[in-house]
Amino acid sequence: MPELTRSERRAAQTLLARYPTVGLESITGFAETARVSSATIQRFVTKLGVTGYPEFRRLLRDEVSVVQENALTVQRVNHDETRRDERLRKSLVAAVETSLSAFDLREFAEVVELLADTRRRVFLLGGTFTLPVAMHLDFHLRKMRPRVTLMTQDMPRRCDALIEMRRNDLFVVFDIRRYQPDIILTAKMASEKGGVLILFTDQWVSDVEAFARHTFRCKVDATTPWDTIVGLVALVEMIVAELDVRLWPTAQPRLEALNRLRERTFVPDRRHGGGK
Repeated sequence: MPELTRSERRAAQTLLARYPTVGLESITGFAETARVSSATIQRFVTKLGVTGYPEFRRLLRDEVSVVQENALTVQRVNHDETRRDERLRKSLVAAVETSLSAFDLREFAEVVELLADTRRRVFLLGGTFTLPVAMHLDFHLRKMRPRVTLMTQDMPRRCDALIEMRRNDLFVVFDIRRYQPDIILTAKMASEKGGVLILFTDQWVSDVEAFARHTFRCKVDATTPWDTIVGLVALVEMIVAELDVRLWPTAQPRLEALNRLRERTFVPDRRHGGGK
């Protein structure tokens, strides 16, 4: 590598030693691992013939075929039923344990602090596969605090929501492999409006990280051809539990008022003997 400077050679050696993982990290993460500056990483990837770090990461992910795996491309292996169930059980437990042990406790506390700040609006967005996780967090947040919006899969309606976003409002994004271009674009637009982005992604990391202040990486692969969201859900449950402690003095009267409203709308199902 004679054409590289000393610091660029260090970046190259780090990439070779920790290929491909370090190259899938943010430019800051790569730089910290290699003990060089972010500018050095940028110069290094440019000398590899790409226009910048985002393109470098996209090319690297394309090379790592696992990122592109889906239920149609994964080879199915026949095991006896007992062995198959046991393998799946262990892989789901591993997904939860890995996801809950991978994050930084200080960053976790900072995210809880942000979500507990009711002066900020909260916007949530999930992808085709991760929408149920976004809905799960939305369900709890709406019980605990005001000004929570779950964005739809329809881009024009997302724009309707984005127009309400103000600087320092929160934009919580769920995006895992086969990353959706529309989610990345929406995240970019939210960042341009001054939103604070919180990303929940997989171990290969969505390009949304380029705009995110906080990123949580969860294990999504299991022993089946289908990805799993149990790690994401478990992390959301931990956040909800902490928010319950923080917000309960104000969440309790809010929840009581909500229950009173819902009791007024309850209609017994007389077909099954309900009601009087």
